[in-house]
Amino acid sequence: MSERQERAALTPDERAAARAFVARCEVRISTFHRIAVGLLSGAGLLVVLPVVARDSITGILRALAVGEFTLSDGLLGVMVLAILGVPGFALWLLFADLTRFYFHANHLGSGRETFTPRFTLTALRLPGDELGPSAAAELERSRRAPWVVELLVPSNDTSRARIDRQLDAYSATQAHVRGDDLGRADGLFELAASHPRPLLDEVAKIEYGMVRHGLRLRSIVLRYVKAVLAVLATAVAVYCGDAVVSGLDSSVGLGVTNSVWMAGIGLVWAPILVLALTSPVRWIEQAMRDDGAPSTAVASDPELTHVERVALPVAAAGWVASAGAMLLAVADVDLSTAARVVGLSVLAVSTVAIFVAVSTGRFRSLVSSKRPVAGA
Repeated sequence: MSERQERAALTPDERAAARAFVARCEVRISTFHRIAVGLLSGAGLLVVLPVVARDSITGILRALAVGEFTLSDGLLGVMVLAILGVPGFALWLLFADLTRFYFHANHLGSGRETFTPRFTLTALRLPGDELGPSAAAELERSRRAPWVVELLVPSNDTSRARIDRQLDAYSATQAHVRGDDLGRADGLFELAASHPRPLLDEVAKIEYGMVRHGLRLRSIVLRYVKAVLAVLATAVAVYCGDAVVSGLDSSVGLGVTNSVWMAGIGLVWAPILVLALTSPVRWIEQAMRDDGAPSTAVASDPELTHVERVALPVAAAGWVASAGAMLLAVADVDLSTAARVVGLSVLAVSTVAIFVAVSTGRFRSLVSSKRPVAGA
């Protein structure tokens, strides 16, 4: 027994408690992964929406592209790009978070400067202090038995060459340099971050892993909710835009009246999107206040508000473009009085909505601040 193992000698009750704790953590981690798999499946379904709404999107773009191209058409094009870009970016962040959830850096070599991506669940080995000397020696002989090694390194030259190419990509993995199958197996164990550890080291490792899983999963869940809300807001805007252009001749542009309706869609979409993206954080803050928290710093957390920090400026650009297109349309002498009144009314209501959003702190995540926000 090593000096470290002697210092960490556990009583039978302590060893049983450590084993039970590891088992509990494994169950909790499996729950984390079931949640992540559910979010991954849901995110995949969200990607189907652009396919379903393909004709609607192409119809809007076609109406803007045909005919004489005007400044109003250009502004409406910016609006459409903003409407489509926000949910696309939200989904991009969601898939990026899911990828980072499932893969972590596995440092290799003595200097630990080279690393390989490994799956979030590492391969397991029996803790080195769970067996006595004779049983541990017998286990080591079994691990090196050819029939066991073949499970990881098939006994054919094609498989050996494939494994060698994989291991050669990481210069810090030197276990396979002797060229035999056992060396290749040791190299694959190293790539999978499978190392023999005492039981207490396994407990410490799983404690840190639980924290990592919990922190990353909370961001993923929040970004998933925001992505769903952004997609829903965009879907409504796209379908409304399709209703505007569906009756137009394919060789004719929007026209001034339809430009008013399209600009109105953008003016309504922007405040709704701001409300949708900022509401999840507010729901969390309200829940914390209901639990008695006098203040909260959720809105200052860069991980929990990254979607807003990028999407809200895009929504603001879409709103400005919509407002510009609306002003150009209502200034056209060919526009009817009724359409002009409707356009100006929508612009006024949308302006008030944006002002209310700013005054109530909907854009506060854009301002870098380390001070917690007091509860209302």
